[in-house]
Amino acid sequence: MSARGGAVGAWLSWGALVLAAAIYLGTRLRVDADFAAFLPAATTSQQRFLVAQLKEGVAGRLLLIGLRGDAPARLADTSRALAHLLSADPDFRYVNNGELQYALRDTEILREHRYQLSDGVTPERFTAAGIRAALGPGVESLSRGIGLFETDSLAEDPTGETGRVVARLVAGVHPASREGVWFDAAGGALLIAETRATGSDLDGQERAQAALERAFKAARDGSRVELVDSSPGAMAVQSRALIVADASRLALVSSLLILGILAFVYRSSQVVLLCAIPALTGLLLGAAAVNLAFGSVHAITLGFGSTLLGEAVDYPGYLLTRIARDETARAALARIARTLAMAVLTTAAAAAALLFAGFPGLAQLGLLTIVGVLVAGGVTAWALPRWVPAHWHPPLSATAARSRVPSYRRAAIVIAGLMLVAVFALAAGRTWWDDDLANLNPLPAELKLRDRELRSALGAPDARWMLLIDDVDAESVLQSAERLRPALEDARAHGWLRGFDLVSDYLPSQAMQQRRRSALPDAMTLRANFAAAARTLDLNAEAFEPFFAAVDRARSAPPLRATDLSGSALGLREDALLRQDDGRWQVIVPLSGVSDPVHLAEALAAPNVRWVDLQQLSRSLLADFRLHALAAFAAGALLVLFVMAAGLRSATKAVHTALPVAAAIAATAATLVAIGHPLTVFHLVALMLVAGIGTNYALFMDARTGDPPATALRSLAVVAGTTLCAFATLATSQTPVLHAIGLTVTIGATLCAALSLLLLPFQKTPVAT
Repeated sequence: MSARGGAVGAWLSWGALVLAAAIYLGTRLRVDADFAAFLPAATTSQQRFLVAQLKEGVAGRLLLIGLRGDAPARLADTSRALAHLLSADPDFRYVNNGELQYALRDTEILREHRYQLSDGVTPERFTAAGIRAALGPGVESLSRGIGLFETDSLAEDPTGETGRVVARLVAGVHPASREGVWFDAAGGALLIAETRATGSDLDGQERAQAALERAFKAARDGSRVELVDSSPGAMAVQSRALIVADASRLALVSSLLILGILAFVYRSSQVVLLCAIPALTGLLLGAAAVNLAFGSVHAITLGFGSTLLGEAVDYPGYLLTRIARDETARAALARIARTLAMAVLTTAAAAAALLFAGFPGLAQLGLLTIVGVLVAGGVTAWALPRWVPAHWHPPLSATAARSRVPSYRRAAIVIAGLMLVAVFALAAGRTWWDDDLANLNPLPAELKLRDRELRSALGAPDARWMLLIDDVDAESVLQSAERLRPALEDARAHGWLRGFDLVSDYLPSQAMQQRRRSALPDAMTLRANFAAAARTLDLNAEAFEPFFAAVDRARSAPPLRATDLSGSALGLREDALLRQDDGRWQVIVPLSGVSDPVHLAEALAAPNVRWVDLQQLSRSLLADFRLHALAAFAAGALLVLFVMAAGLRSATKAVHTALPVAAAIAATAATLVAIGHPLTVFHLVALMLVAGIGTNYALFMDARTGDPPATALRSLAVVAGTTLCAFATLATSQTPVLHAIGLTVTIGATLCAALSLLLLPFQKTPVAT
C-alpha cells in the first residue's frame, strides 16, 4: 500500500473509532459527584455504617431553609405558603415549619395507636384519681375556649394520650414559634424539609433544589423575602457544579497553554493538530471505558482528564522532537519504538495500582489513565508516522545536533543534594498525613458556615455525632433503645445535647406495647373509674362512649408494626432509623445541639450502645486504607520495574534508571509536607502519576536511541513543558482533590526532570551522524 493510501486508511480507521466512542458518550454518559466514591470499600460493620450514613443517612436528606429580609408577618406568610407548596411536591416526603398541621399530620395513626405509643399509659393513669387528674386541664381549657382539643377529641381521648405522644415526638428539638411558625433568634423564619431522594442521589437532590426554588418564587409573591438553604445533598449538588465548571476551565486553559508550546516548537499548525489527536483520542476512549465499566463517570474523573491531556501529549512529543534532519517519522519511530513502548507501559503499570486501591473513584482514575495512555501511545505509533508530512522535521533539529551539553553536573548534584537535605529536615517535624474528609470538600467556607448556622437554629441532627445501638433482632434493639431514653433525657437536662430522635418513640418494642395494653383496665372497671372521676367534674359519662370503645379496642388490638406506619411521616422516620447490617439489627439515634461530646459519650455508655463520631470514623477508615493503598502502590512500582527490566533487558539497568524517579517521589512528598500540605490519599495518587511521568523522562534520557545529547534535552524540555502546563493549571483548581494532584505532579515532574538530568549519564548516548 502506498504512503498516501496508508494515511487515508489510518484516518478512516481513526475516524470510525472516535465516532463510535462519541456516539456512546453522547447517549450513555452519566456524570456524578458522590464523594462516597472516593471512600475506601467498606469491609467492617463500622465502615459499612459510615458509608451508609454518607450515602443514605437521615442527615443527608434534611433540607434546612431560612427566610429573611422582610417583616415578621410577611416572613410568616411566606413560610406558610412555602410549606404548603413543598408538602404537595413529590420530591419531598416531609415538611415542617412549626405549624400545628404539620406537627399533627399523622394524627389518625397517632390516635389509632395512642395507647401503644404513649409512655403515659400506666395502671395508675386509668384509676379514678388518674382520670380526674388527666381530665382537669382539658375540661378547663375547653370551658375557656382555648384548648387544644375540641369536644369530639376530648370525648375520644380524655386522658390526652395523643397530645402526649405529639409532645414527646417534638420535644426539645425545634426553635421558638412566632406568628404561628418557627423563627430564629435573628428574626428569620425557619423550615425543615426531608427530600425523597437520598443524599447521594444528586440528580434527585438537584430536582428537589429546583422544586424549592420554584416554590419559593411562588410563595414570595413579589415580596422582599430572601431564601437561604443548606443540606448535605444541596452541598453535594453545588460541589458537582463547582467541579464540572472547574474541570471545564482547567481543560480549556491547559489545552491553550499546551497548544502554545507545541506551536512554538513545531512551527506548523498541521503538526500541532496531529500532536493533539493521540491525547484527545485517549481521553475520549478512556472516558467511554470508565462509563462502560462503572455506569457513570465521576466529575473528578473528568477534571482529571485534563491531566491526561498533558501526559498523553508527551508521546507525540517524544517522536516528533527526535526526527533528525533528512529523516522520516517512520525512521525515527523505528529508533525509539522500544523506549516509547516502555514509556507507555510503565505509565499504565503505575496507574494499575489505582485499580486495586480499594476506592471506586480511584479505580476510575486508574482505568481512565490506563486506557488513555495506551490509546495515545497506540495512535502515536500506528497513525502519526503516516500523517506527518514526509519531509517535515523539527525546526531546531539542526541547531540541536551541533550544540554541546554544558558540564555542570558535579556542582549541580552537590547543590541539589543540599536542597533535598534541607527539605527533608523541614518536613521532619511536621504532620505527614491528613485523613480529614472535610478538607476535600470544594465548597466555599461561607456555605459551610451557613449550614452550621441553619442546623443550629433548627436543632437539626448534627452531621457528626450519633449513637448506634446494635442487637441480634429488631425486638431486642428496640428494647435497648427504650432503656436508653432516661439517659438521653438526663443528658438533655444537663445541657449536653439539645435533642435526639429515638425510633422506639415511633415503633415501641412488642414487650413495651404489651405492658401498655396490660395497663388498660377492662370495660367494667374503666366505666366505674370514669364515673367516679366524672362526678367531681360535672361531666356526663355517656358522652365519652368513644373513649370506652377506643380503650376496649386497644386492649385486644394486635401489636403496632412497621408496616402499620407505611406511607406516613412516622413510617419514613422509622425506616431511616432502624436498619439491618450483616444479619444484626441497628438503631441509629441522631443527636442535635451536642455541646459536650465527652460527658455525653460517658453518660450514654452501654454494652450495645456505640458512640459514633463520623469524623473520627472517617479518619480511622482512611488511615486503615493507607496501608492497603501503599501495598497496592508498591505492587505497581514492582510492575513498573518489571516492564523496565524486560524492555532494557537488564534488571540492573532498570533499577539504575528508576533511582532518580524514586528519589524525586520521596523529595516531592517531603516538599509537600514542608510547605504545609500533609499527604492525603489523593497525593498518593499523584505520586503514582509522578512515577509514570518520571519513568518516561528517565527512559528517554538514559536509553540508547541514537540521539545527540542536546536532542534529548530538547525533547525533555518540550514534554516536561506540556506536562507542567496541564498539572500547574490543575494546581489552581478550587477542588481540593484536583489541586492536590496538580500541585504534587507539578513538583514531582520538575524534580524527576532535574534528577534525571543530573544522575543519568545521557552524555554517553552515541551521537547520530
